[in-house]
Amino acid sequence: MAVPPEYGISAHRTEPKEEEKFYPAQVKRIVNDVLQDKLEGKSYDNATAQQLALEISNIVKIRCKNLRMPRYKLIVQTFIGENMGQGLRVASKCLWNAKFDNYASHSYQSGNIFAVVIVFGSYYE
Repeated sequence: MAVPPEYGISAHRTEPKEEEKFYPAQVKRIVNDVLQDKLEGKSYDNATAQQLALEISNIVKIRCKNLRMPRYKLIVQTFIGENMGQGLRVASKCLWNAKFDNYASHSYQSGNIFAVVIVFGSYYE
């Protein structure tokens, strides 16, 4: 029995094309460039840190979208703090498809300011 034409072949993709995958090295370069541009020569200011973190997150997200990963949901977290010799450890736990989902993380430190940016890319089927 033949398949009726209205039941044509499904166009649904369950995995990304090779050129549309989330590549952490590409994302890390973007994060590094944004952090250099926004934080170089700046000092920590508690009054502007929240707005600066939001601005960095938005710029990183926009530039990552230009990498043409159309089926990826991007989540960007930015942490900014005053560098007074203390340590900071940022951790996360994800439940995802290890074959397609990934993340990139980059740290920046200059003078009395530090920043950590994490970008998560989750493939949306």
